[in-house]
Amino acid sequence: MNLDDCDRAPHDSAAAGQVFRDLGVEPIINCTGVRTSYGGCNPARSVLAAMEASGQSFVILNELAEAVGRKLAALTGAEWGLVTAGSAAAVSQAVAACVAGNDPERMMKLPLRGEKMVVVAADQRMAYEHAIRAVGCFVLPIGRAADLDQLPIEKIAAICVVASDIPKSVLSFDQIALRAKQLGIPLIVDGAGAAPRFPNVWLQNGADLLIHSGGKYISGPQSTGFLLGSERLCRAAYLNGPPGQSFGRSMKVGKDEIIGAYVALEQWVKGGGARAMERWRECISIMKREFLSVPSLSVEEIEPDAAFCNPRIAVSWEVETFSANADLIVKKLASARPRIVLHDCWQRPQRIVVDPTNLTKVEAEIVGRSIVHAITESPLAPAAPPERAFEELAGAWQVYIDFLHGSAVHAFMLRQDRQNIAGTHVGVEVSGNCRGNIIGSKLKLFSQLPGDPLGLDYEFEGTLRDGSLTGVVHLGASAAKYSGITFRRQFGQASWRAKRT
Repeated sequence: MNLDDCDRAPHDSAAAGQVFRDLGVEPIINCTGVRTSYGGCNPARSVLAAMEASGQSFVILNELAEAVGRKLAALTGAEWGLVTAGSAAAVSQAVAACVAGNDPERMMKLPLRGEKMVVVAADQRMAYEHAIRAVGCFVLPIGRAADLDQLPIEKIAAICVVASDIPKSVLSFDQIALRAKQLGIPLIVDGAGAAPRFPNVWLQNGADLLIHSGGKYISGPQSTGFLLGSERLCRAAYLNGPPGQSFGRSMKVGKDEIIGAYVALEQWVKGGGARAMERWRECISIMKREFLSVPSLSVEEIEPDAAFCNPRIAVSWEVETFSANADLIVKKLASARPRIVLHDCWQRPQRIVVDPTNLTKVEAEIVGRSIVHAITESPLAPAAPPERAFEELAGAWQVYIDFLHGSAVHAFMLRQDRQNIAGTHVGVEVSGNCRGNIIGSKLKLFSQLPGDPLGLDYEFEGTLRDGSLTGVVHLGASAAKYSGITFRRQFGQASWRAKRT
């Protein structure tokens, strides 16, 4: 979506998307919301114009940071702020500020070697804790504010909570904010997945630092983020980042991105958010009309909540009426033209959810019609194939995995009931259950090993030949609430082989 124009459909223009097609990559109609995997958002035309203008001259970046810091303060009500190279960089710079301030001796020692900790809520673990550990702090989950009193306070660099998880967390924000203030521990709120709202409730109620994305709902440069809050900590965070020769030098953000992010946030605060909501609801109305053209389809409008600032729409059906399967529909639409990509974590067997954030009204109509056609056309769910011969795999196997760099030795302990396989996947340090099947000599085996903070996903595909298994394994990591194929396969693939032991 583009805050300047929600009616244009990128695929309708010969030029739009051609830069990707020239590389052999087909653009998509993005129904997933603001996921980074699909580009986040498209910057508004006014943002692109500001970025282009900023690329025609030079500026002293420290002076630009000073000016933008004051502007962000006036715009948001925070004491100060800075533009970062995305929200994860904002987390790292925030933690670095809490550890080192602008003390050169401490700054030059970053990353630490685990001398300090960052406390998080046990039920708010997030995939981006790497950004904390990158500073050299270890992450310690707690379940109650009172748990802070059992810890060595001098070792706590900061407390970090996730805005979208706060309302349903067992860790009360009010209690943790009060105790953090009493103990003098900085409190960071990661609101990267939420749309900015000002005055901000978290800053008003005790947070020292607040993080937002510049490349999601506000239609700024995709690679930007904001760190807002305490002037002293924000200034320290800036000094621990670019353009200086500090820990965060690798988190560089250009002058054009700084300008683009500020312009996007300014427009969002001054009415862009309300206009975006109107457009989202218009897109939902268009899709709803298409869905309701088929009496057997059920439609649900999902209102904004703590986790999602935007409305969404769900369409569902009874398997007795339409045998279509949502997973197969998702795959079919992703390979069609125009190419439509749906969120892979929200589907149920007979239910599809569409996020309108990045849709134009033209695209919303295309999406609605395409989903209706996919559901109501000839059955997509294949009939169960007749049972075929299968190989016997029960027993112990030694598994060799060759990664892009390096290798590892794992093990399988397998049980078999005809074509169905179950058992234990033993990793280098952890073990977990595995399940799958073998059709003829072809094996598919899925496992998730325990990890911190995410489970470690393996999807083995292989062939049994001459007593040995060989094939490829898809690699990833995912949380239970985001267990779609995008994350389960986010680390690419490796070759593997196995032999009986």
